[in-house]
Amino acid sequence: MAKNQLIPGEPLRNGLDLIADKKTGALIVIGTSPKLDKLSSGGLNLNNCIYTPEMLSELSKMDGAIIVDSEVNNILKANVHLNPSDIIETSETGTRHRTAERVSIETGLNVVAVSEESSTIKVFNGISVTELEDSSIIFGRVNESLQSIDRTRRRFDDAVLELGELEIENSLTNQQVLEVIQRGELLGRLSQQVRNEAVDLGEDSGLVMIQIDSLESGVRNTLNLVLKDHLPAKKFRNINKAVEELSNLSYEELNTIQHLGSVLFMEPLDEISVSKGYRVLARLPGLPDNLHDSLIQKFKTLPNLLSASTEKLFQVEGIGRNRAQQLREYFDTLLKNIGFSYINGH
Repeated sequence: MAKNQLIPGEPLRNGLDLIADKKTGALIVIGTSPKLDKLSSGGLNLNNCIYTPEMLSELSKMDGAIIVDSEVNNILKANVHLNPSDIIETSETGTRHRTAERVSIETGLNVVAVSEESSTIKVFNGISVTELEDSSIIFGRVNESLQSIDRTRRRFDDAVLELGELEIENSLTNQQVLEVIQRGELLGRLSQQVRNEAVDLGEDSGLVMIQIDSLESGVRNTLNLVLKDHLPAKKFRNINKAVEELSNLSYEELNTIQHLGSVLFMEPLDEISVSKGYRVLARLPGLPDNLHDSLIQKFKTLPNLLSASTEKLFQVEGIGRNRAQQLREYFDTLLKNIGFSYINGH
């Protein structure tokens, strides 16, 4: 039985939810085997009984177990008496659940028990047992996580806005850069965590995925540009190694600025970090990436770039006079408006 058959919206899960709602209880075996035949007796053989959630729910009104094929396409038997070995140890309390666990251990098949009193749904797979969560509980947890992502995104945007202003003033410290990197990495991890949780919502996960995409929009690109701007070139020829280092950090390590600074070779924390200028250039539409590299190779730092004359800019290979003038006007605007927001993509 595939795990996705148990997520909300899937036919098997819909049938189990119907049984839970009606509080009839049920014992359902997924698949058949010679071992199952040996410990089964009685019951009704159902020929050409196509599986539907409604049929499963109706058959659960009988006392015995229901047997469906491994693909949950057909219901094979109903009202079956199961008699597994009582020597098999079980931690379950109710008769139905003890039987379910023992049958699963003895046959190797997946067995589902729906409680008549509490409506809980447990799936037994050998010695492992999984209790299915109600969709509303999953939704509640996912919504809380989305709110956490939204708060983290706002803090990230605020930090990037401040970073942009301080870069132009050339008064940005390593610690302030690291805080932006920290929040961006944390945002990515939270988003992935919620994506994993949302999978359990089945067909209802689509809206959640759209919300996550919106909250994550532009973050990875902005974070990569910050890394390109501020990582020490002698330690990192490109950002790929740094991205890998960040992904390997535990949450505790990521939340410790001192450790983050050590990993990225950005110490001491109060030292000024001079931007190379990649994010500033990325904000200018129509400027090819290869020209970003050419400009930064020429001027080395953002302060040098911002103070370059039109003539100096024109001397860079690939920069014509019109583009040099455009760059100069753009830099002048930034210098006059220190508070200008240029979070990439926002």
